[in-house]
Amino acid sequence: MIEIISSAIILALLGGVVALIIRGIIKNKKSGKSGCGCGCSGCAMNGSCHSAKNKLD
Repeated sequence: MIEIISSAIILALLGGVVALIIRGIIKNKKSGKSGCGCGCSGCAMNGSCHSAKNKLD
């Protein structure tokens, strides 16, 4: 019984960590930050990653 409870606690903790990571990725995406952290000027995908936003600027 203790094994099941400990496994459930560990699973809940890991699920929480994954949820926080996904929330951070979504928050960064909505604020326009790049995923790699190095900026878009030297990126090979420069024209396609933020193409709709760049056309409006």
